[in-house]
Amino acid sequence: MRIVRTTPDVLVIEDRPWFLWITLPVLGAPTVVAAFTGQVDGFWTTLLVGAIGLGVFWFMHHFAPFQRFTFERETATFIHDVYRVTGHKRWTVPLGEIERAAEQAQWSDGARLERVALITRNGKYPLEPGFSSRKAKPTIEAINTWLTQSP
Repeated sequence: MRIVRTTPDVLVIEDRPWFLWITLPVLGAPTVVAAFTGQVDGFWTTLLVGAIGLGVFWFMHHFAPFQRFTFERETATFIHDVYRVTGHKRWTVPLGEIERAAEQAQWSDGARLERVALITRNGKYPLEPGFSSRKAKPTIEAINTWLTQSP
């Protein structure tokens, strides 16, 4: 996550998972091509290789969208935009419902994985679809600082 713009009236944060956008097509495309062009021997093996390739693209679609988070004082809203190949979705939350930003964390194979979440009156609102080793603290601090500033 990267802070794109911060003013007293607007805070814009973007999440562009470049590593996944580059790596996953490099892994998935050859398997799909191999399955559809007959480069794999056997019916079941072809199905398996094709399913693996399509699964990689499904994973990319689900876990690596382009996201923009906009906090606006003028309209008193938080706007969460998600852009995928299949289209765009937008969620809007009133700023008054957001208490603060916090980290959600879990341990996996001895590594601490984190993600940024907003604490709202209705519960937690994760800003990332999954946990990663990327440190959430700078983004959390930026959001909390912006939320506590007076206009």
